[in-house]
This record gives sequence, structure tokens and C-alpha cells, in this order.
Amino acid sequence: MAYASRADVEELWGSEFLADILPEGVDAHASVSLALKIASDEIDIYLSARYSLPLPNSPTVLKSPASDIAVYKLANRHSALTNTIEDRYKFAIALLERIADGKAGLGTDEPSVSGEPGTSAAGAAFSANRRVFTRRSIP
Repeated sequence: MAYASRADVEELWGSEFLADILPEGVDAHASVSLALKIASDEIDIYLSARYSLPLPNSPTVLKSPASDIAVYKLANRHSALTNTIEDRYKFAIALLERIADGKAGLGTDEPSVSGEPGTSAAGAAFSANRRVFTRRSIP
């Protein structure tokens, strides 16, 4: 699943940006499509730690990281890498790591993990013994 489109990249980076980082004679459409596929595959690596893939819909929160990763891949491939591009790539990866660790989510597009309390997405059930100590009693 593609998490961003060329239009998303142009919206975030500017319409002339892709033309500036790609060298003459390169098929821009094919290069951007390949970079977006690579970015989506890289995102899936992180998401697979927490979610069943493919996701039922493409979360809007992933458009920016997908675009930034794709631009990084394009710029790195064509020797147009800048500090801004690299910093945005590192931020995107850091966000994906937080999502994989459960410290961040996909926002309103968060897939439901389970309808039953105490059950994980993998089907594991959690239970505990009755509480021994409380604030009011010590046995």
C-alpha cells in the first residue's frame, strides 16, 4: 500500500522541488513512483511490529513520513542530499520507531486491536490474580 502520492510530495516539498533534485534525462514519474514504493515498504517494516498488514486504509499521518523518506531516497540516489532532507528523513524514522514501540499511534486512523478487553491482536489473553494489597488494607 502506498502511504503517499506524488501530489503529497509536491504539497509538502513544493511543486518545483522534485524537478530540482532529479537530474536531467531521468523519468521523474518512474523515479518518484519507485521512491514512494520503497518508502511505503520501509514504513511497513516498522508497522509490522504492531499492526496486521496491509492496513484497512492508508492513515493520513503517514503521508509526511512517506514523502520525506521518498525524497531522501531520491536525493541520496541522485547526489542532491541536503541537511534538511536528511533531518526530515531522520525525524520520519524516529516517528516510525515510536509507532513500532507503541509510544505513538496512527491517530484517528488507528486500527482497532481487539474488541475484547484483555486480548491482544495476536489472540493472547491476559489475566491476573486478585489484588493482595490495596491502599486501605494490608493483609
